[in-house]
Amino acid sequence: MSIAGEWYSSGTFWTGASAAATLLVGIATVAVTYLTRFARQRLEYGLRTVAPLLTAPDGVRDGLELRHRGVLLERPFLAEVVLAGWGRRDVPRDAFDNGEPIRLDLGVRIVELLQITATDSVSATPVPPARVDGTELLIGPALIGRRQRIVITCLTEDKPREVSCAAPLANARVRRRVRDPESVVTPLGEVDKQSFLVGAVGAFLVLVIMAKSVYDTLSG
Repeated sequence: MSIAGEWYSSGTFWTGASAAATLLVGIATVAVTYLTRFARQRLEYGLRTVAPLLTAPDGVRDGLELRHRGVLLERPFLAEVVLAGWGRRDVPRDAFDNGEPIRLDLGVRIVELLQITATDSVSATPVPPARVDGTELLIGPALIGRRQRIVITCLTEDKPREVSCAAPLANARVRRRVRDPESVVTPLGEVDKQSFLVGAVGAFLVLVIMAKSVYDTLSG
């Protein structure tokens, strides 16, 4: 009998393979449960739109002016800032340290917050409260959904070059994203660490079961 034949017909091998597959499934289940339970909250932010409100040619612009509530604005701009959840967990209200808000600093004076909207592909998470403090947008404290995308539209005096963020969230990873996320998509590394682990173990288990079935048929 060949070595390959002895390997294939060994009942001990198939018993061990089945036990290993069962063990791997158990490990994968525990790992997924652990990663899901202790996953960090994640937020990203960035400038979506920055547009001047006075766009006439230089020779004409000198004779134009824009006033807001009677106050003359020298260089008015419309800015849209995006704050989005992209992790596997919501950011609950009690995650904000001492009830402090998230601060998004545009680096230029914010004349007025014009609008705040939010979309959430997972649940109907309400729009968080927002207000203006000088050059900063203050968001929360409030629940921010793990797939919620918040767009804040504001009027500024001068052009924002970038936005910085101070987030009082001890268990959250916050990153700046240069381009606007049109839809909140979890990065590949975040989505498929768990999916790949479960899928790989499941595929191995299926192969073991199929091979064992063939073995039983041939040996019978």
